[in-house]
Amino acid sequence: MRLGLLLRQSHRRAAQALDAALAPLGLAGRHFGVLLIIDRDGTSTQRDLLAQTGGDKAGMARTVAELEDLALLARDVDAVDRRLVHLRLTELGETRFREARKLAAAVGDELVRDLDDAELAHLIALLQRLHGETR
Repeated sequence: MRLGLLLRQSHRRAAQALDAALAPLGLAGRHFGVLLIIDRDGTSTQRDLLAQTGGDKAGMARTVAELEDLALLARDVDAVDRRLVHLRLTELGETRFREARKLAAAVGDELVRDLDDAELAHLIALLQRLHGETR
């Protein structure tokens, strides 16, 4: 199906551009996605991150461990259920995420530079519909 191939190729192009932009920070797109979710939500668990990203357990465990090794994430054991671990950004993680967000925004701008505002809004609306979002 042509649509599927175009979506896959577009995703691959965007992922490669994001990885290249984030490399000087020692990050990749998969790291950025985790940081983005935790920044948005304040804290998260590996289970929640898996549900939101559609990743696999081993890959998510590796990504979280790498972010922790970079001192960008901290683990907090839940006070009520000690089996539950909450992930949060460290101070360095917040700073690095702000830097990464600027780089990611520049990548996004470059990817859609040939679209005017109306075309971009239409593309976003169509992708949201495909994703099942009502807005």
